[in-house]
Formats: sequence, C-alpha cells, structure tokens
Amino acid sequence: MYMAAYDWRLSFQNTEVHDQTLSRIKSNIELMVATNGGNGVVVIPHSMGVLYFLHFMKWVEAPPPMGGGGGPNWCENHIKAVMNIGGPFLGVPKAVAGLFTSEAKDVAVARYKVIDSFI
Repeated sequence: MYMAAYDWRLSFQNTEVHDQTLSRIKSNIELMVATNGGNGVVVIPHSMGVLYFLHFMKWVEAPPPMGGGGGPNWCENHIKAVMNIGGPFLGVPKAVAGLFTSEAKDVAVARYKVIDSFI
C-alpha cells in the first residue's frame, strides 16, 4: 500500500515542478507492479485526489518535458482499476458507508460490498 499526498495549494502541474509529486507516484506504481509479478495496481483516490489522479494519468503518458514520458499504454500496463471515492464530479454522498454496507438508497451504485473481497 502506498499513500500519496500532494500540496493542494499548487496547481496540479506545479506539484511536479515544486516537489516531483507526479514522478514519485509514477515510480511507486512501477515499483509495486514490478514487485507483484507484473500485476496492475488498484488506485483509490479520494475527493480532490480523484481529479489529481486523472491529471496524473494524462501526465504520465504525455511526452517530456510536460509529461512523464511513460508512453501511450502506460496506464493500461500499470493500472488494473481506479475506484474513486467522493470525487467532485456530481457528488458522492455516503460513498464509504455504501461501499461497506451495500446501501444504495440515495446513490446509484453496484450492489457489491468491498469488505467481502477482503474476508
């Protein structure tokens, strides 16, 4: 497991200029894939991190100097799934509770408990 943090006060691209956050995320994902037999990673971004991760996926496949230089298939080869929690698209009320209890009273979600896959 790897938890990535970024400085939300900076623009997404400036996090790379300031402290190489995007490059560190890329390196950590590549390390996790290499140490797990080539299996892709599951990424769970939360809130504004959802938009940040979308920026990362575009950045990593773009050519340098503005991108990570991973090539057009980098995301396909390294990321198995992305599970967004509370992303600021249309709002996701009760996201975490719904994932653990399968409650979908006010939210359109698949009725599948995340907790069942870990038990």
